[in-house]
Amino acid sequence: MPRNTTEKNDQEDKNSFPQEEESLQSLCQQIREKRISKKLSLESVSGHLHIATKILKAIEDGKPENGPTPVFFRGLVRTYCQFLELDKTEIIDKIDNFLKVEDPSERLNIKNLQPVASIKKPQPIRNIITILVILLSGYLIYSFNSMQKSFFITEDNATNQKYVAEEKAIIKVKKTVATKIQETANVDKSFTEKMELKKELTVVTNLGEIKTETAKSTEKKLVTNLLEPLTLEVEAIEGTWVSISVDGKEIKDYRLEADEIHQWEAKENYLLTLGNSQVVRVLLNGREIETNRTNHLLRDWLVNANLMP
Repeated sequence: MPRNTTEKNDQEDKNSFPQEEESLQSLCQQIREKRISKKLSLESVSGHLHIATKILKAIEDGKPENGPTPVFFRGLVRTYCQFLELDKTEIIDKIDNFLKVEDPSERLNIKNLQPVASIKKPQPIRNIITILVILLSGYLIYSFNSMQKSFFITEDNATNQKYVAEEKAIIKVKKTVATKIQETANVDKSFTEKMELKKELTVVTNLGEIKTETAKSTEKKLVTNLLEPLTLEVEAIEGTWVSISVDGKEIKDYRLEADEIHQWEAKENYLLTLGNSQVVRVLLNGREIETNRTNHLLRDWLVNANLMP
């Protein structure tokens, strides 16, 4: 009788393994169906989760032997299921239990910790020396900063004196020109001298007008660059996905269908990742900008006002 019972239990164990394997494959098949329903390819999921396409295929086929060690494989399966928003109780926990059955020899590695060394008694002499070193360092830094400030003040005074001398020279030139004008008004000089004086006055006037126009133009450009926002548009020719960070904020993911356009607005820049750079058009403030189409996946592309044509 005991022998018959043992043989019967062995047969039941043999029959249970195919059922478990079939159940594991059926659960993994649901992962593949969920991905296909979301219109995602293995390559796009691999780019988003940073998991190799070979491992993703092993997960969907229900073949853990084609992946890494069981512990890592279970973690990757959990990450993949959470990305597809699968039910934790119905899918994730069941697959996790099946993978644990396939690796019954798993054990936790426990390391023995060394005892904590006894706390040494405080040494007052060393503490006093440390405080003295800190005070001396602070004094030296303060002295150096004071000397540096006095040097900069002296240099600023010399620069100011230079500007004052230049202003005096300009005033002297203006007075000389005014004196010449007054003399020519009182004294009848030759026609040639009058024409030369007019030319000098014309040059001075033109220089003043050019400086004024240049300053106004520069100021206008600065104000325009500060006030004008950066509007980014991404138009999809075929279905793809993008990840974007606006002005250094949190990265967000978007799914674009064919002929769909997404638009964002920023003050400074964008950090853009394109799932397939060959099926999108990127426009900045209404003007198309060149996109690196060497590879399908374009990662961490910094878009700012410098890229505007």
